[in-house]
Amino acid sequence: MFRLKNENKCLPKHSLLVHSFLQTLLFVITFSMIMTLFSCDPLKKYDAKIETDITPIKDVFKEDFIVGAAIEPNQLEGAEGALLRYHFSGLTAENAMKFKTIHPKRKVWSFEKADKIVKFARKYDMKVRGHAFVWHHPAEHAHWAFLNMDGSKKSREETLEILEEHITTLMDRYKDDVYCWDVVNEAIDEYEKDGMRKTEWYRRIGPDYVAEAFKIAHKADPKIKLFYNDYENYKPNKRKLIKKFIKGMLDDGVPIHGIGMQLHISNGFPSIEMIEDAINDYRDLGLEIHITELDISMYAHEYDKIDGTPSEAHIVHQAYRYKQLMELFRKNKDVVTNVTLWGYHNGHTWLTGAPYNRPDWPFPFNDDFQSNLSYKGITLQELPPFQEVIEIHEPKTYEAPMGTVNIDANMDAAWKKAPIGETDVITTGDNVSKAKVRTLWDKKHLYFLLEVEDDDMSVNAGEAYMNDSVEVFIDENNAKTASYEEGNDFQLRVDYENKVSVGGYADKGMIKSAAKKTATGYIVEIAFALQSIEGKEGAVLGIDYQVNNNDGSGSRVAIAKWNDFTNESWRSTAGWGTLKLVK
Repeated sequence: MFRLKNENKCLPKHSLLVHSFLQTLLFVITFSMIMTLFSCDPLKKYDAKIETDITPIKDVFKEDFIVGAAIEPNQLEGAEGALLRYHFSGLTAENAMKFKTIHPKRKVWSFEKADKIVKFARKYDMKVRGHAFVWHHPAEHAHWAFLNMDGSKKSREETLEILEEHITTLMDRYKDDVYCWDVVNEAIDEYEKDGMRKTEWYRRIGPDYVAEAFKIAHKADPKIKLFYNDYENYKPNKRKLIKKFIKGMLDDGVPIHGIGMQLHISNGFPSIEMIEDAINDYRDLGLEIHITELDISMYAHEYDKIDGTPSEAHIVHQAYRYKQLMELFRKNKDVVTNVTLWGYHNGHTWLTGAPYNRPDWPFPFNDDFQSNLSYKGITLQELPPFQEVIEIHEPKTYEAPMGTVNIDANMDAAWKKAPIGETDVITTGDNVSKAKVRTLWDKKHLYFLLEVEDDDMSVNAGEAYMNDSVEVFIDENNAKTASYEEGNDFQLRVDYENKVSVGGYADKGMIKSAAKKTATGYIVEIAFALQSIEGKEGAVLGIDYQVNNNDGSGSRVAIAKWNDFTNESWRSTAGWGTLKLVK
């Protein structure tokens, strides 16, 4: 009780109430300050480990869009967590919310990792993107969702029930913390006839599984924004398919609010113009666009290798890529409302693991949490003069004589006049199998003979491209484009047991093949029916040849090619050699 010194008597009753309130308020403020001092984790504490005197990335774009990072729960502590909350306004769980990780068995849930991320985001006022309800990848393939205990396949109704339970449970648990969800991830395959990847969800539910997932999610919480997410959806043919697919669902009343563009890109591919064209194309749908998984590999090509540390040219090139991208996103901020990096410092990135197994430096912060030149790029600062890192190689030319052969894996007389090429460009691995290649043509066909040297052949890998096999890549208009063109570009693959698989815009019906073992390996003979042109003297096509080696370990350990040193022939014709048809 306060007393007046000059009157030596108690305060009036109403004054006592005021002073009592002030005492309580003073106590609460003092206690709060003490608790903050001892329980908070102030950024200043990490001045020696992170740079708190540079502009946070999120502040540069605070009037434009959310800037986020994908993280694991073990990245939330100490200087690593301080760096995260200093620069970013959004979070995505890199793995903690994926199907099998969070829901390993029908009645078993594992919320701990996701809860930790959400709690961190709530504490530091960061927006959370949910990722992802439905994905095809084997790492998140929960067999119990598709198979019964006796091994029989679950029905459409049973699988839909599981999907509804999964989506509803997660949306209910995180309804106050996750503001949007990637409902379906990577459902489109541009090389399938119907454009859809043949996932277990597709097989069990049907082609409408994507629409059903969105309907379930919207029913669970109509306030949450729902996204379709995919990779390489800047490629002209794939983006055309995605746009048609999404528009069809929108026309049918399916609740979709946005498209996620992953943007796992490199120093060499794709062009900024290709990404801009995709944004402009998707804009027509009237949906939001999120950049969901951005990283820029330091390499210009898929299987390059940098010994030691990146060159100045690589570092400067990457910084310009980040700057050009962020300028593009800001230019389109009316539709681009979130830009999330798939990580944030070089000490943690999926790019150093399989299938690359090499060092990489994709982010604006080094593994010691210090900023690098790409930080200046991503925050739109001035950069040193641009330096190119893409090597230009003059393509080889194979001159194929005219001739027709029977497809029986034998050396017909006509093959004797075909010159021999060799797959002597090693793109990856040391245990290499090479081939001698020959090519002939007639009005309707191209013919290929590949003699492979391989003393240990195997087809024990789950994926066809991982087995001992040969591949032929054909570009009928020799356009040398960054992505395949429909009707012109084809990938053929035949293993030593004569099992055929295809890519690009090829169809198994376009080819006839034969294969047989030899004393030193195997021979594959192929006839390819020309699709958009007729064979004639002087015609020029794009071509390449490849040998895949499986050493019995269940995976491809080496690749040998004829011309394309980038090993990106499966998605780009730019590095292929040239085939000239002669008499």
